[in-house]
Amino acid sequence: MNRLFIMGTVWLLCITSTSGQVRFGVQGGVQAATVYSSVDLSSLTTLGKVTIPIGERTGFRGGIMADIPLSANWSVRPQLLYSTKGGNANVVQFATDLITKLGLSGSIDPKQLGNSLNSAVVINYLELPVQITYGLPAGPGKVLIGAGPYIAGATGGTINDKPITFDTGNFNKWDFGAIGSVGYELNMGFSVSAYYSYGLLNYSKRSSLNLASLNPNNVSTLDPSSFGGTLYNRAYGVSIGYLLPSRR
Repeated sequence: MNRLFIMGTVWLLCITSTSGQVRFGVQGGVQAATVYSSVDLSSLTTLGKVTIPIGERTGFRGGIMADIPLSANWSVRPQLLYSTKGGNANVVQFATDLITKLGLSGSIDPKQLGNSLNSAVVINYLELPVQITYGLPAGPGKVLIGAGPYIAGATGGTINDKPITFDTGNFNKWDFGAIGSVGYELNMGFSVSAYYSYGLLNYSKRSSLNLASLNPNNVSTLDPSSFGGTLYNRAYGVSIGYLLPSRR
């Protein structure tokens, strides 16, 4: 993880030698993150994949950025950001949906697990998004539209306040995906933008169904990936930023 941070920082610093028009800045904001998760029940039923309901978590996303002009309207914007993601899995809701779909509603009461049992997952990432942006002049600034890929590495995380061990646990530490944004930037460098990031990497290590994870005696370590299946990050939020003037 330290190597990723060093590589990203060196990469951004090296950009300064390519053009005096490159601008550096900072940005930060609040994001709502969740996880798209499903479990494959093909070995037990014809239902196939069943979605696990995971609620949103509010977190922080911020760091440094650079703006590399390509033309009067187009530019490349790499960023190095700290990002908090994860979600809250409603175990009772998942168990209720599953039991209903299996036709076992009359014989099993999922509320024996509790009234509102949640599995709280928090993962902290260091992200490297690179967006191609287009600026449309408007008033004292411009409307900015951007899109591009991102890669991220987990720096740590918790499941129900217990540390995640990425090397031996159910999670892969790497993530990558796509991000899009729209915002407005004043000529003096201040900006506000909204974004949405769409994870493309399944970071669950467990591919087969693990029914033991539904044991109420194990709820202290319960996490969505213990069910088996897929986990994809999703997040959206608002950022406020400032770019320093270019050196030209």
